[in-house]
Amino acid sequence: MSTHKDYAVIDIETTGGDPRRDRITEVAIYRFDGQQVIDSFVSLINPEVAIPEMITRITGIDNDMVREAPLFYEVARKIVEITEGCIFVAHNARFDYGFIQKEFRNLGYTFSRKMLCTLKLSRKRLPGLSSYSLKNLCRELEIINESSHRAWGDAQATVKLLKHLLAEDEHQLDKLKLEIASAKLPPNLLRSVIESLPNATGVYYFHNEEGRVIYTGKSSSIRKRILSHFQAAHKTKRGMRMFEQIRDISFELTGSELIALLLENEEIKRLQPTFNRAQRRTSFRYAIYSKETKQGFIRLWVEKLKRDASAVAYFSTQLSADGALKRQAETYELCPKLCGFEQGAGRCFHYQLHICRGACVQAESPDNYNERVQQAMIALNYGQVGADNYLIIDEGRDEDERSVICIEKGVYCGHAYFETTFVSGDPKSVRASIPFKAESPDVQRIIQAYLRRNEKKLRVVGF
Repeated sequence: MSTHKDYAVIDIETTGGDPRRDRITEVAIYRFDGQQVIDSFVSLINPEVAIPEMITRITGIDNDMVREAPLFYEVARKIVEITEGCIFVAHNARFDYGFIQKEFRNLGYTFSRKMLCTLKLSRKRLPGLSSYSLKNLCRELEIINESSHRAWGDAQATVKLLKHLLAEDEHQLDKLKLEIASAKLPPNLLRSVIESLPNATGVYYFHNEEGRVIYTGKSSSIRKRILSHFQAAHKTKRGMRMFEQIRDISFELTGSELIALLLENEEIKRLQPTFNRAQRRTSFRYAIYSKETKQGFIRLWVEKLKRDASAVAYFSTQLSADGALKRQAETYELCPKLCGFEQGAGRCFHYQLHICRGACVQAESPDNYNERVQQAMIALNYGQVGADNYLIIDEGRDEDERSVICIEKGVYCGHAYFETTFVSGDPKSVRASIPFKAESPDVQRIIQAYLRRNEKKLRVVGF
């Protein structure tokens, strides 16, 4: 059994599954020397946001319990001290590490530890099990978990699981050392940063000396992709400049390649990283907007892109926007006046030619007209006509989780992560649990291209 390493075995409870939005409510850390626990730290954390009722039902932690608990910054020093020199261990370590790293990043501190995931190690050391959830492994190995879904109970159970796995194979981390040794690393980057990177799907960030993000990318294998960056850095002057500026690396795990694509696109537009030269350019200068008239008809028009306004579709030039709107107006027999192509009172010219059905003079009902407008809007933003309300169910960040992307009326409305059993239920309940997120430029192009490439492996459910 290994005695020359210390392990910081960690479990956290949170307000949800997204480190960008959700916060930690409880942390438990047991410092384990391979034989016994030599130190521990357990505390509730005031997340400074409300705990959803669904989370309380799972963990038993409610808003009253954390109201007087310390804030994260008040326990941050203790977390640093108890994990110093340790390998960060958790069951589905990507989740716990990502949340803790994000909390420290909010404080302006880089938290970096070597990482070991007992979920992944269990799959290798204990093949053939139906599930590798902590609950199932405890049942298989007769490990008693005194408080499932509480950080201290799950962390204690993970210590016992780790002890069993170390007896199976104490050389697991040596393989990682060999992989890293073959790559040339940036001169100012700590090796421990690379050792903590996962071979999992998500978005990664290169930071310079000031902590600013200088490059953002996505990959289905973050560590391998980053090592390939370093191996190819010498091939271009630009690559070498970036290589020499890297001081730190952070990442956001997504599980789903589609969510990684969406997040990468969003982050590049938001952060404007120096070395994402081509992707960071915001080339959309015009957009098609919609609004309902007093008579109840949906009006469409082309205008310069407005900040903080929701658009139907985005375009580089006014010519391309006008062309796209005209094509859909012809296809769905929309009124030129209600599309901004004719001005003035009275009927439009197309009505005289029997091309427009008369929305301009209220010769048809708003319901009939708007149904065609909705189809045109779906077509304009790459949506699928006839499948305008649907959920895209994709991989989660572990085997017991699924990601869900919501498309409503042809428009991306956000994504979230859920337990697999919940996703298998009523689609309307799943949709109601997804927090709204406004669609941004490029989103529908990314989604529809991904759907075409991965049609057979994705589950698409209407609601």
